[in-house]
Amino acid sequence: MKINETRFKSRMEQINSIAVTEDDGMMRLALSDADKAARDLLTGWMEEAGMTVKIDDMGTIYGTLKGSDENAKPICVGSHMDTQPNGGRYDGLFGVMAGLEAIVSISESGADVKSDLILADWTNEEGARFVPPMLASGVVAGQFEAQWVYDKQDVDGIRYEDELIRHGYKGDEANRLTDAKAYLEPHIEQGPVLDAQGKNCGIVTGALGITGLDVTVRGEANHAGTTPMSHRKDPMTAAAEAIVKIQKNCIDFGEPAVLTNGIIHAEPASKNIVPGEVYFSIDLRYHTDEGMAELERQTISIIEETCAAHGVEVDISQYWKARPATFHEAVVGCVEEAAEENGLDAMRMISGAGHDAVFINDIIPTGMIFVPSIKGMSHCPQEDTKEEDLVKGVEMTADVLLKLDALDI
Repeated sequence: MKINETRFKSRMEQINSIAVTEDDGMMRLALSDADKAARDLLTGWMEEAGMTVKIDDMGTIYGTLKGSDENAKPICVGSHMDTQPNGGRYDGLFGVMAGLEAIVSISESGADVKSDLILADWTNEEGARFVPPMLASGVVAGQFEAQWVYDKQDVDGIRYEDELIRHGYKGDEANRLTDAKAYLEPHIEQGPVLDAQGKNCGIVTGALGITGLDVTVRGEANHAGTTPMSHRKDPMTAAAEAIVKIQKNCIDFGEPAVLTNGIIHAEPASKNIVPGEVYFSIDLRYHTDEGMAELERQTISIIEETCAAHGVEVDISQYWKARPATFHEAVVGCVEEAAEENGLDAMRMISGAGHDAVFINDIIPTGMIFVPSIKGMSHCPQEDTKEEDLVKGVEMTADVLLKLDALDI
């Protein structure tokens, strides 16, 4: 289906003009003033299109365009608008704007759509401000308790719930998306596969599982000059050796296993003190439950053995877990059919990134559309996608929504 390219691009640009960093990155952290400004624009565009706007108790925005059959289950499309610090222009936002333009274009075409079409903007997908990621969709899918999320604090001690209230985006639990015929999430790939293989569409069949671990290594703080190497209980040395070992083990484990140590810091952080404590994070990802469990077991075992050899203590705790997801074949099939009909060079693939679709998949038949990311860059100002690929992605979104409306799932 043809869309209004000018309108789509203009709205993307308007959102991306909010809170631009010196590096031309995006700084719309969840429930920040910048996020509120984006939300206000989105709800205005929804109302302009004749959509009914509702907010749930987690702050997720739903805009609904009524269908012709009151007995038909709704179809939802969406993503998120929050970003990483100094993040990219398309991660999340593309999915929301693609969904909006697709629904508006369908409405303007006069097509008889039986299902209500719902656009969702999920709160705090990134987890950059309130940890862990995907908090709002996690509550909707039964992964998290609402009060647990409300009590989450950012680095300044500000609570999630308090920011919802401050911005006027704490809605009602009754407005949560609890039942739908299907959920579709358009997104940039955030990886190099499509770009490297010259493909312009990804048919996403599922997503890697994710386990997040907090590791704290405790030794003995001491003077950097007067403490001989043989007398030290240095948690930094143990942590550094453990990180190298678990990285190598992940490589040996085989693709698509990935392991990331995104944060490391020492206490006390002084150049002339052997630290007493070192913290580092671990992000583990794999595509099967069994493989994830084994990779996690091996990782923890290596850390514990390494720390024991250095005579230091270690505490390891899990802060987040998302199981591997397999998307609904009927929804995946609609994406595949639409790609073929649009003459796109598409391929089936698994998402390495976590998405709200992963949690929603537990309660609603789900699928995703990927558009290529140039050089695989994401979560950074260099994140980019060709304009023609963005437009094709929006057209695909509209076509898939129409296919889902006609489908008996």
